[in-house]
Amino acid sequence: MAGKQDRKRGRSFVDPARRALTQQLERVDQELQPYNELVERRERLANALAALDAPSQSGQAPKKRVRLHEVAAYVAEHPGVMPAEVAAALEVPRPNIQAHFVRNEGTVFEKRPEGWCTIPGWETAQEAQR
Repeated sequence: MAGKQDRKRGRSFVDPARRALTQQLERVDQELQPYNELVERRERLANALAALDAPSQSGQAPKKRVRLHEVAAYVAEHPGVMPAEVAAALEVPRPNIQAHFVRNEGTVFEKRPEGWCTIPGWETAQEAQR
């Protein structure tokens, strides 16, 4: 019988300690959230910088042209991208991507502090222009 009471006392001590530790972990996770976003942004910027310095992954010269819907589809899947990252992924020169962004800003793309994003409904706007 003594062993059962010892276990109850031990459990009553462990439960508040477990709760306190769990709460502290949750607070630390909340504090780390902005850093996760910074790490993701840093990776995108590093990829963009690497794209400026490296030839295309296929070893061939980048193709010269890319269609707007290809650029928009990539940006829709990767919101907050920089032009160099898109250029590297689609294997086209960065100025071509930048031209699409500037020409279609406000209708297809919008520039945000974290990078370029597509405007919701860009697909239907493009179909109406065809």
